[in-house]
Amino acid sequence: MFSKDVVQKVKDLSLEKLKNMNFDVDQYLIEEATGEVQNLIDYKMIHQVCDNFHIDERENKIIFKTGDYLFGDYIVKNLKEAEYIILAIITLGDRIDKRVNDYFSESNYTKGMILDVIAGVFLEILTNNFWEEVRENAQKYGKEVTDIFYPGNKWDIKNQAVICKLVDSSKIGVNINHSFIITPQKTVSFVCGVGENVKRPVKESVCDDCEAKDCIYRNVPGESKYKVTVRFSSNTKVIEASEGENLFHILVRNGIRLNNFCGGSRICGQCKVILNEELDISDDEKYFLTDKEIKNNVRLACFVEIDRDLEVKVLSEEQKAKILTKENNLLSIESHPRIKTSTVDIRRPTLNDQRDYVKRIKEAVGGEIEIPLELLSNLPEVLEENDYKVNITIRKNEIISIKKAASKQYNYGIALDIGTTTIAAYLYDLDEGKEVDVYSCLNPQRTFGADVITRITYSISNSQGLYQLHSALINKINEIVEEFCVKNSIDKSDIHEIVAVGNPTMIHFLLNVSSKNIAVSPYVPTFTSKIEVKAKEIGININKEGYVITLPLISSYVGADTVAAVLANKIDQSDELCLLVDIGTNGEMVLGNKDNLIASSAAAGPAFEGAGITFGLNGVEGAIDHVDFSKRPFYTTIGNKKAKGICGSGIVDIISELLKYGIVDITGRFLSKEEVKNVPVDIAERITLYKDEPAFLIENGIYVTQKDIRQIQLAKSAILAGINIMIKEMGIDVNEIKKVFLAGGFGNYILPASAIAIGLLPKELQGKILQVGNSAGVGAIMALLSDKELERSIHLQSKISYIELSTHEDFQNEFVKGMYF
Repeated sequence: MFSKDVVQKVKDLSLEKLKNMNFDVDQYLIEEATGEVQNLIDYKMIHQVCDNFHIDERENKIIFKTGDYLFGDYIVKNLKEAEYIILAIITLGDRIDKRVNDYFSESNYTKGMILDVIAGVFLEILTNNFWEEVRENAQKYGKEVTDIFYPGNKWDIKNQAVICKLVDSSKIGVNINHSFIITPQKTVSFVCGVGENVKRPVKESVCDDCEAKDCIYRNVPGESKYKVTVRFSSNTKVIEASEGENLFHILVRNGIRLNNFCGGSRICGQCKVILNEELDISDDEKYFLTDKEIKNNVRLACFVEIDRDLEVKVLSEEQKAKILTKENNLLSIESHPRIKTSTVDIRRPTLNDQRDYVKRIKEAVGGEIEIPLELLSNLPEVLEENDYKVNITIRKNEIISIKKAASKQYNYGIALDIGTTTIAAYLYDLDEGKEVDVYSCLNPQRTFGADVITRITYSISNSQGLYQLHSALINKINEIVEEFCVKNSIDKSDIHEIVAVGNPTMIHFLLNVSSKNIAVSPYVPTFTSKIEVKAKEIGININKEGYVITLPLISSYVGADTVAAVLANKIDQSDELCLLVDIGTNGEMVLGNKDNLIASSAAAGPAFEGAGITFGLNGVEGAIDHVDFSKRPFYTTIGNKKAKGICGSGIVDIISELLKYGIVDITGRFLSKEEVKNVPVDIAERITLYKDEPAFLIENGIYVTQKDIRQIQLAKSAILAGINIMIKEMGIDVNEIKKVFLAGGFGNYILPASAIAIGLLPKELQGKILQVGNSAGVGAIMALLSDKELERSIHLQSKISYIELSTHEDFQNEFVKGMYF
């Protein structure tokens, strides 16, 4: 595709750019990477020549016959003499983006950076070549061509949407998001003018007007580059950054995991770092830090903009959380596996029997069977090498593995519960139906935000956002697979299936499917059906022909995890009315029995998991998990460690006790020391102020503030309103509910009495509450072990009716009533 001269020019320019970035790189790496980029380039170009337009200099608009217009004095000034305007888009395709992201995900930053720079040079040369062709043609007719103009720096980036529309960029696979950023990343949109009287200024670099101002590969003369030395855990990493880059995003991009809830939106106060020097600090940032922290140069990474060399020590790395994996209810189902492995003898070919190998396989296993192309490609060799005796693994009617016969037949599967905050994985022997191992961890996507809306926003507003969220999850799943295999001495090829559950957003991210419409009215997911895909299609490293199954979804906010929880607790088979409540970063609820099931989802936010709470934590060691003012000490922590903050069960207990002792009234207002009565002196003394806000001191500078009370009020009133509306919709009395299943980690650790006390659940449900642990994980296991249970989950989808609370006529009234304690 490219001549030797062009390729050599790319190498020279790339090397020059890397040197300008103070990046010392071996010539061999440039050679190797240039060849790799050439193989990845999927060059496409589309353009439109417009001669029917008029210029409104008063409004600074170039208006086309379609009514669309480019705007800005910069572009009007440069194109006002043009007789023709050419709008164009050039892309290198998305394969380079994916390869660069893969390198960064693997922490191979050197290779990723080199590839990205080289691809950028190829794009610049292709753009220049297009311009030269336009100029040559124009000069044949006595015309001249302006320079190329890119939406971005000197010209409003919103104009990029007009270019995409007029040339119909989708024809070449180029899309634009709500922030007017186009994907794939290695794509440029531009315009130029043709005419007798146009003036062509000196041509500048593609980088000059690119909208990606925080790109570390920019080659703008005079742009400052700085060195950020980061110390985290026992590691040190040196990162090059451009002036104005945000420290939080630099750290995340370079694989340094910060504890945070808001994805860098400056609202959670968790991403603490220590700087080697004092920097200016805003009042907004001061709110999250103590005077001592400020004095010691503790800062929030999301507030720090790079304007010098910095040394940074990360304080708030993600800690190991206490994650619920064991189910409280016994798992007892009849196994109906989809996958079976058996040892078979294949009839050998002879001159008298010249049937093909596929027919011989079908004869041996008995029945019509599909064989994937990859297994077909070397089928004769596999049979010959193993003397026509092999282990064959069949999933439904498809052979997914043909291997050497062994005394032990290995057949494993994984049940995967992908929570917004945590992940739980269960390795099972599918032949015996027995648990082999369990693994739990925090969801690595937390770096991009604590809740699904924040993550969806990230996936929309960043050109590679969806792929980053998908890759973070896939890389973690592959780590889990690797851990299972090493720890239990099994081969990845013997893991034949994964059944995954999670909320709709997590399932969309798992499958690398856009979830943007989940976050905006009318809240429509891309799909809700059960999905079965080959694991290799989404990058999961198990058997090459193995499958990933996701259970069906109910709506945009009630997902496969809720279906799995209903499955596990057999609500659809119960004569009694049951209520399932799973409170995490979102609150999902199901009410009913075998005759009728309705579901709803309440936007409780992540407060119950510690997010948005001044001293909130996940369930990590040192998090205050239970409080009882009648005891001394009056709180306990996870792991019996020194108190570091408050987790969800702890904040509910604290508010319950504050209400019980009259320190907080039914409206949620903190009373002053003078107002409270009959409270132990050592408790009353803790009523104080924190940052001029009413608060209660727990220990070690850890407070519960008035703002925290309000956060919990908002969260619990949304849940309670949802429950009350479901009861009304079903036409029952709350007392008719016989069982309440509290599911999930929060539901397992919260004290039911405290939940009742703060009005999270109706008081009539006292004594009916069962804490059922990780029901979603149990349901996933059931669907993994039994095809009948998988089919039952599909039936459940059609059986459960969904109520959209946000548009329900009673929601506002119920929500306001629920605000009171």
